[in-house]
Formats: sequence, structure tokens, C-alpha cells
Amino acid sequence: MPHILIVEDEPSTSWALAEGLTEDGFTTDTFRSAEEAWAWLRSGRSDLVISSLRLPGMSGLDLARKLRRGPSAQPVIIVTADGTPEVLRDLEKAGVAHCFPKPFPIDGLRRSVRQALEAAGRRRRRRVRSATLLSAATRRSPSEPGRSRSAVRPLGARPRRRA
Repeated sequence: MPHILIVEDEPSTSWALAEGLTEDGFTTDTFRSAEEAWAWLRSGRSDLVISSLRLPGMSGLDLARKLRRGPSAQPVIIVTADGTPEVLRDLEKAGVAHCFPKPFPIDGLRRSVRQALEAAGRRRRRRVRSATLLSAATRRSPSEPGRSRSAVRPLGARPRRRA
């Protein structure tokens, strides 16, 4: 079952999120700051992060930017009381999957969690398929006469002529 990190400095909101997601069968860990969550992610693994936008220290937006790429890359859902157009634009640029205003409808959030996890799974499967296809295209059997070990040539390079 997917593991979800909840980064929220309001204990009642954190508790409500954890309870609702646990009822849905997800495992959760909660953190009061983005720095704590980021430190945990250096050795732990999760599938999705739900974070408040405004946190002490590192913001939820900064955390989302860090989680956009690299070994800890995963979907991020933001909950915020500050949904100005500028903030929403920044969240979109940071790759945030969804943004919910506080107070948020728990059913809508649950739906967004499932959608974000499904989309992340599809992206992961596409990357694996692409890597597999690329690997197969670059490997050629040495017994194939006239074939190079790689079907991939540098851009602009001409194919070798057979003698």
C-alpha cells in the first residue's frame, strides 16, 4: 500500500489527514516541518507528500520544488489558506499535483491522492518501458553481420558503408 507523508504544523489538521488516509488503507508519517520531512526522505521512502503551504522554516512550495526531480521525486499535494493567483502559478511551476484551500473537503482530497498516485505510476511505467526499449535498441548481437553494437548514432553522423 502506498506510503504518504503529511507535512502540517497544525496538529488537528495533521491528525484529520492521517486518520482519513489510514482509513483508506494508506500508511502515513506526519511531520511538523518541511525540514523534518526532507531529512526523513534522505533514508526513507514515500509515494506522495501532502503539505501545508505555510510552514515554519522551509515552505511547502520549497519542499515541492525539491521533490520534483531526483531520487525522492514524487507527487505533492498542497493545502493552503493562501490561494492567490500568484501562489497558484508558483505551485503549478513547481509541479504540484493538486492544491486545496483550507478548510478542504476530505473526499476531494482522497480522490486527488488516488489520481496523483495513479498518474505517478503511469509515468514510472513509461520511464521503465522507454529505458527498456532504449537498452534493446542499443544492444545488438555480435553475430549479426554488418551490424554495429549500437543502433544509435550521434546526431548528423552518417551510417557506415558495408565493404
